[in-house]
Amino acid sequence: MNIRKMLISLAALAAVSLQLPAITLDECYRMVRENYPLVKQYELTEKMSRYSFENAAMGYVPQISLAAQATYQSDVTAFPDSFNDLLAIAGVDMEGLSKDQYKVQLNISQTIWDGGYSKAQREAVKAQQEVSKLTLDKDMEALKTRINQMYFGILVMESNLRTNLYMDTLMTANMKSVESAVRNGAALQSDIDNIKVELLTLRQQRQQLENTVRTYKDMLAIMIGRKIEDSEVFEIPEVMLVDPKQNLRTELMLFDAQIREIETQKKMLNVAVMPKFALFAQGWYGKPGLNIFDDMVYNRMSWNGMAGITLQWDISGFYTRKNDMRKINLSQKSVELQRDVFKWNTDIQQTQIQKEIDRMYDLKASDDEIVRLRESVRKASESKYRNGVITVNDLLRDIINENNAMVERSRHELELLKNIYDLKVVLNQ
Repeated sequence: MNIRKMLISLAALAAVSLQLPAITLDECYRMVRENYPLVKQYELTEKMSRYSFENAAMGYVPQISLAAQATYQSDVTAFPDSFNDLLAIAGVDMEGLSKDQYKVQLNISQTIWDGGYSKAQREAVKAQQEVSKLTLDKDMEALKTRINQMYFGILVMESNLRTNLYMDTLMTANMKSVESAVRNGAALQSDIDNIKVELLTLRQQRQQLENTVRTYKDMLAIMIGRKIEDSEVFEIPEVMLVDPKQNLRTELMLFDAQIREIETQKKMLNVAVMPKFALFAQGWYGKPGLNIFDDMVYNRMSWNGMAGITLQWDISGFYTRKNDMRKINLSQKSVELQRDVFKWNTDIQQTQIQKEIDRMYDLKASDDEIVRLRESVRKASESKYRNGVITVNDLLRDIINENNAMVERSRHELELLKNIYDLKVVLNQ
């Protein structure tokens, strides 16, 4: 590609890019959270928890049931034959109960006190909802690390592209000087060929860099859910302050929520062995009724009813309560151990990143001076070559050294930023 055409293309690209707002890292965080398919699970989790909570609140709602039955019995309650004979002498004919019996019954029960079961169940539902939400938050926040890889990968490749174009400009300008020297008999055609080889190599590298940038952008576009144009600019994030003592990781909150959920299991275990009191009322139409003597005389359908208070106390829970409580305590200790292991691993990861940040700061302090010196050496070599003091290979070596110094400086700067933002993700700040 002709250098003039290349610069015109870059100018046009810059003009187009000015019309588009820069893509920011925070914007990518937000878009990936909105676009990630798992985000729909938040709504599903909330609905399921709401339904479960409403069901748990039904503990003190009156319970109503309707039942009907028709039976035929092999035998029924009856007076002794001697008593029937006495009734017959007295002129009383008692038909007795019939063996076919019918009943349509309505039952109403109202809990007075359930031992705290409904309250414990509602607390358990809330704890389960919190665990589910924090589990989703943990999975969503893991996306930030992948966004960092894509975003800073694009920044590094684009920085290398700019350095590549700068070197292309330098070599093209020096090749004109060499061509002039060849025409004057002060240089050989092989000097031009050497520069052409380096230019071709640079342009091959540029093609690879452009392909890599496009690949990274396509991958990032899938994550954030929108197309990324070649002309769009990626904003270089600011250097942020990170408090190394403030670990706000969602996993730590999740472990705490899991412990609270286990505490609700203990409450459920305690209330399961409590007695329960309820009012009840029954009404039925059928035969026999409550007045057996009347039914034995008339053998007819009748209305009947009763009301009262009940006590229900299932003491079988005491048999396994001790072992159940031990299992729950072991589950809690297991979660606490997992939390300690996670904190231990996070501290190691934090230390590694912090050491890398410190190293990048140390390198950054000398990078500018290295680039300045490499540029000075290259300019001196250009002058020496024009005066015939050095060969074109020496000149190319100094141009390449300057290129490498610029690439390293840019890489160190962006690695420093990436490590800072990786540390922010590790500590969830």
